[in-house]
Amino acid sequence: MSTSAGGYKIAVIGSDLLATGMKLSGVVKSFSPETGAQAEATMRDLMQKEDVGIIVVTSRILKMIRDRRLQEAVTSSIMPLIVEIPDYGEQEQQVDELRRLIIRAIGIDIEKTR
Repeated sequence: MSTSAGGYKIAVIGSDLLATGMKLSGVVKSFSPETGAQAEATMRDLMQKEDVGIIVVTSRILKMIRDRRLQEAVTSSIMPLIVEIPDYGEQEQQVDELRRLIIRAIGIDIEKTR
């Protein structure tokens, strides 16, 4: 299984369960910060790495980020693309958000190509 997109690596920031699952699927960059400071430091570090193309992060972790500049950078980032997903146990009401991010990233609506 490829863990890179176009030569870029995929990083995951989430719960221990998500991080472990992603490691089993071949993603080598997975993190489970426990505090807001750790979440912010991890996000900053990954956003600055030139080899990271996609950062998958849970909504619980994003809520831990309090730094406004970092919040703005996360929401407006195109490279790396930051994809917010629900954490284990969270409702999957963010499907529209994920769809919007995919449209922003690749320019087409995958739902309408079926």
